[in-house]
Amino acid sequence: MGLRRRAAGPHIYPVGVGSIERVTVIFPGALGDFLLALPALRGLRARHAGAPLTLVVAGHVLALARLAQVADGVASLDAASAAWLFGGETLPPWLDGQPVVYSWLGVGDAALRARLGRRAAALHCFAVERGPGRLHAAAAYARAVGIVADARTLAAEAAIRPPTSPTADAFAAGRGRLLAIHPGAGSRAKRWDAAGFVRVAEWWRRGGGSLVEIAGPAEAGDPLLLGAPAARDLPLPDLAALLARATAYLGNDSGVSHLAAAVGVPSVVLFGPTDRRRWRPLGTHVGALQARGAGPDGITLAALPTARVVGALRRLALTTPSPDISVRA
Repeated sequence: MGLRRRAAGPHIYPVGVGSIERVTVIFPGALGDFLLALPALRGLRARHAGAPLTLVVAGHVLALARLAQVADGVASLDAASAAWLFGGETLPPWLDGQPVVYSWLGVGDAALRARLGRRAAALHCFAVERGPGRLHAAAAYARAVGIVADARTLAAEAAIRPPTSPTADAFAAGRGRLLAIHPGAGSRAKRWDAAGFVRVAEWWRRGGGSLVEIAGPAEAGDPLLLGAPAARDLPLPDLAALLARATAYLGNDSGVSHLAAAVGVPSVVLFGPTDRRRWRPLGTHVGALQARGAGPDGITLAALPTARVVGALRRLALTTPSPDISVRA
């Protein structure tokens, strides 16, 4: 895989000895977190290639985790048995049999760590990446589990092969050069001015292209902007397939933008309050634009002019894109 192991990090809690018979990996992060951690998760799969491995994730990521093929089995943190982690009585099946556990839950919770430790042959706890930092988040996830990888390897290990999808085929059929636009984001501060997306859509249409507007749970109740077919609340495998069929993608710093990069579509991703050097999606065809300032109401056109976004899309989507990775491993 091109991933090199290094000494284990500080949050390691050995609680038993013996051969590894089972491995459980618990990762509670949202879509973008999961995709940034994917190289680390694949590194753990390679490290324990001879052991059955179960990956436990948030329910909304479950289908994508199966698609990523990073584990022998995938389970949901939203399942009733997962309540055991927080005091419930029914032990989840993925903790039966004293597995080795890697958990992104528990590093700051002594009680949870103790519950896990009583059921694990060995317990390794880590924190979900948040806020500023010296390393790109994907490199930080990898290093936490004892793996050092360069930027190209991280990008390769974050890739997802999209599935067949009649839903995606129906959206993309006959549309020629298709630009997928996701104007939303989890917080208002991360969103570029809606007028900017409208202007980019008009430029794309003038060149003979077509559009699809992406909307998810974070955009519930928001009006559509582009007068284009809308892909709203698609299951993540179908959304991955649709993005893979697009000529290009434009969006804010969001989980959908990470998914677009993971399936390989040339992508322009817009950053305001967050640092692109730490949070940019992994991929070889990603242009990450940092706005010149941002406020609580979002990214203004003065901070990120439309012409700059159009220029980045033209370079990535209308010419042969060159690798654009600035992840510091």
